[in-house]
Amino acid sequence: MADLVLKGKLELHGLLTLKASGGKVKVDANEALVELTPGQQHGTAPPVIMPPPPASPLDTGPNVVIINSFNKTVKAGTKAVVTQGILMQGNTPTWPGMVLPSQNNSGPVTINHIPINVVGDQGVVFPSGGSANFNTSGQ
Repeated sequence: MADLVLKGKLELHGLLTLKASGGKVKVDANEALVELTPGQQHGTAPPVIMPPPPASPLDTGPNVVIINSFNKTVKAGTKAVVTQGILMQGNTPTWPGMVLPSQNNSGPVTINHIPINVVGDQGVVFPSGGSANFNTSGQ
């Protein structure tokens, strides 16, 4: 099983499907994040406590999933590689948020001038302002 490792200053454009020989697509040593469907997860964030007490919260689940990447042209297998995008939090994805620009893509390896997000990057959940940490790539 071999990983496809992208290194250095690299700019990807156009329709492109990256395929690792049984491994993962990585930027340096970090796995690239890919879009997932609700029910799967990339990481966690602090619970959203809304509405405020005394009412019970709608969904306090910490699970976070990236459902939409701003990039749709470059894929790792069949899933779009994440270059910022939209996330959802909750046991049933309820609370929207945004994937922040990559802090761990040191190359930078970019798609259409936006750095690829990798494991270890973060997002923000809008209702709470809480940080979402991505510890799984989804590949």
